[in-house]
Amino acid sequence: MRCCVTRDELRALRSAVRIVAIRALMMAGVVLVCGCTHLLGPKATLGPGSIVRGRGLYNEVITHTNNEQTLELIVDARYGEPVGLLSVVSVTANLRASATLGGQFGIGPSANYQGNLVPLSAGVAYEQNPTISYVPVQGERFAKSMLTPIGPDLLGLLLSTERDSHRLISVLIKQINGLRNSMLDPPAARMPFEESIDRLARLQDAGQATWTETAGAPASANSPDSLTLVIHGYAPSNVDAVRELLRMWGLSESLARQGHDIVLPVKLAFGNGSTPQLNVQTRSVYDLIELAATAVQVPPEHVARGLPDPGLDALRPAQGFLKIQSSPEQPSSSDVLVKVWHQGWWFYVSASDGPSKAGFRFLQTLINMRLVEAAPATTPTLTIPVGK
Repeated sequence: MRCCVTRDELRALRSAVRIVAIRALMMAGVVLVCGCTHLLGPKATLGPGSIVRGRGLYNEVITHTNNEQTLELIVDARYGEPVGLLSVVSVTANLRASATLGGQFGIGPSANYQGNLVPLSAGVAYEQNPTISYVPVQGERFAKSMLTPIGPDLLGLLLSTERDSHRLISVLIKQINGLRNSMLDPPAARMPFEESIDRLARLQDAGQATWTETAGAPASANSPDSLTLVIHGYAPSNVDAVRELLRMWGLSESLARQGHDIVLPVKLAFGNGSTPQLNVQTRSVYDLIELAATAVQVPPEHVARGLPDPGLDALRPAQGFLKIQSSPEQPSSSDVLVKVWHQGWWFYVSASDGPSKAGFRFLQTLINMRLVEAAPATTPTLTIPVGK
């Protein structure tokens, strides 16, 4: 059977093809420029818009997983279990968009194809393939960064915050001029330290005590001690309080004569020095993790089975700093800051517990700093392709 097409029908066919192609190109331009959001949904954007939308989402997910890793680290410490840590080193997202065009036309009598053809069709495909690279944190660098006591420069940055700086002192510092604040000491042995910190807090609230860098001596490898406590503007209302604080710290009350500013350099040392200064011992991040681990609410079933680390039972609980609750049922995501599953129970920080949220954020900041310091660029990386 031969198919005969007349010259007029061939000319009409070519004209139809040209019309379909022109209309397809016009529709493709409209779809790609103006209609991409409607086809792909409000969350899919291309070009610079993908940075605006994608950056926040990636940051939200990474922050959430970092919170879970930190909470898991604390819970593992309470149970005396080892843990491995991963640090995010890079996030790469490949964006790809493609358009498809199609058209149908018929040959011969229109009765043969009337109502069965799609004269013009168009479609857009959008694909994003993110790749997140992790580096395992381990070895000597990690051990040193976690076990090294916090230095005066970092201590000064943390204590210069306006909120709850006196609470941070009780967490970060375990000795000031011979006043002990050990996690192993009974409450009576820590009372003089806490009383001195309470007096200092009242001076700070009045704007009469400030943690600052030593003038003319910035922190460096050769001169790491650059933190100074300055007590100023305390006369005449708080002269007696300042003298009492100096006496508690083993310093001469004559430093408060005539309301002069009292400049006390902070040194990493033991006991009282021969010059007016504050000799302090600070905790390491490892110490802070153990301190936070005492705040974990261990289920009675786990206690009966001997699962928690008995060495942490003797430590002073982190009251007022952090509270990690437990539940056999999964708590609602809207009611918690972060939650993890461990030994058949859920452990979480309540979203309505302001002090615990602040304590967890503080500890998360310190751990992230140590992870960055302990993750050399030469360490082999673990790359996980999230998309297909």
